[in-house]
Amino acid sequence: MRKTPLYTKDFLLHCFSYLIMAVSFYLLLPTLPTFVTDVLGENKDKVGYIIGIYALSALLVRPISGYLFDKYGRRKLFLISMLLYAVVMASYGLAASFGFLLFLRLINGGVWGVVTTGGGTITSDIVPEGRRGEGIGIFGLSMTLSMAVGPLIGLQILKESGSYSVLFVTAGVLCLIAVGMSFMVNHPAIGNRQNKLEWANVFEPKVLKVSLVMLFLAFPFAGVMSFITLFAKELSLESTGLFFLIYAAGVSIIRPLTGKMMDKKGPGFVMVLSFAGTISGLVLLSQSEEIYGFLIAAFVLGLGNGIVMPTLQTMVINMVRPHKRGVATSTFFSSIDLGIGIGAFLLGNIAEIFSLSQMYLFCAFITVIPMVLFFGITLKDYKKKIEILTAATNV
Repeated sequence: MRKTPLYTKDFLLHCFSYLIMAVSFYLLLPTLPTFVTDVLGENKDKVGYIIGIYALSALLVRPISGYLFDKYGRRKLFLISMLLYAVVMASYGLAASFGFLLFLRLINGGVWGVVTTGGGTITSDIVPEGRRGEGIGIFGLSMTLSMAVGPLIGLQILKESGSYSVLFVTAGVLCLIAVGMSFMVNHPAIGNRQNKLEWANVFEPKVLKVSLVMLFLAFPFAGVMSFITLFAKELSLESTGLFFLIYAAGVSIIRPLTGKMMDKKGPGFVMVLSFAGTISGLVLLSQSEEIYGFLIAAFVLGLGNGIVMPTLQTMVINMVRPHKRGVATSTFFSSIDLGIGIGAFLLGNIAEIFSLSQMYLFCAFITVIPMVLFFGITLKDYKKKIEILTAATNV
C-alpha cells in the first residue's frame, strides 16, 4: 500500500520557516545570561527570572491563542504573531536596565506563546493522519537543528562584533525571513466561527494527564537551557556552543526513529528510552568536571529529550478531533511554559544556595515523578480515550 506523501511543499516550507524563527530564539539562549550578568551586572539567580517570566507570559497567552486558532483559522493570526515576534526580538538592543529587559521578555514570551501554538497546530493539520508521529517528529527537528546552529551563531556574532545590538538585530531579521517563507504556505482552512469563548474552548481536559507529565519534564529542560552557559563558565570550559551542537545531534539521531516507532508501537516503549536517557544525562552532567564528561552528558540528554516532545504531542493530537487541535495544543504547550517558568525560578535559587552541579542532580530526582505518573496513570488513560474516540468515529 502506498504511503500518503509527507514531504509536501507546504510541510517543507512550514518546517524551514519555523527553523529560521527558532534559530533567532536560540541565538539568545547562551548570550542573554551573560548579557544579564556581565552587561547589566546582575547575579546569576536573575537569569532564572528572564527565562521564567518568558515562559509564564507564554502560559497566560496560550489558552486564548488556541481558542482563536480554532475559531478563526490558522493563517492570519500565525503570520501576524510571527511579525510581532520579529519586532520584539530586534528591540532587545534598547534594554539598558534589568527592569526593561524583563518587560521585553514579558511581551516576547506572550508572542512566542501564540507562534508556537500556531506552529504545532498547523503541523498537525498538514501531516497525514497515518504518519502523524513521524511528521511531528520531523517538524520537531526544525527546533532541534536551530538548537544546534543558533547558539553557535549567536556566540560567534558576539565574538566577532562585540555588540549585543548586532546580535539582537540579526535575530529580528531572521524572524522577518521566516515570516516571508510562512506566507507562501497554504494553511488548511480549519476553523469554527460558532466557537464561543468559554472554558471548554480554552482548555482541553482530555489531555490533562499527558500535559502533567510534560510539565514535570520541563523542569530539567529549564535547568539545562537556562544555566548551561554559566555552568560551563564555572567549569572553565569554553564549550557552550559545542554542548548545544552535541545535544542537538543526539536529538536528531533519535527523533526520526521515535516518530516511526510511535506510529507503529505506541508511546510506552519509546518513553522508557526517554526517561532512561534524561535521568542518566542529568546525573552525568551533575558530575562533569571536564570537557569529555560535559559533552557525553549533552549527547545522552539529547537522546532522552529528543523523544519526549514528539511522543507526548502526538498523544495529545490523537486524543481529540481536528477542530479541537488548537486548544489541545495550547493546553499541552501551556504545561511546558508552566514547568519551565516554575523550574527556572526554583532552580535559579537552588543554584544560588547550593551549586549548579547539585541543581542538575536535583533535576534527575525530579524526573522520577513524571516517570511514575506516565506509566502508572497517563498511559492507561491515553489507551482508554483512544478506544473511545475510535469507536465514536466509526459509528
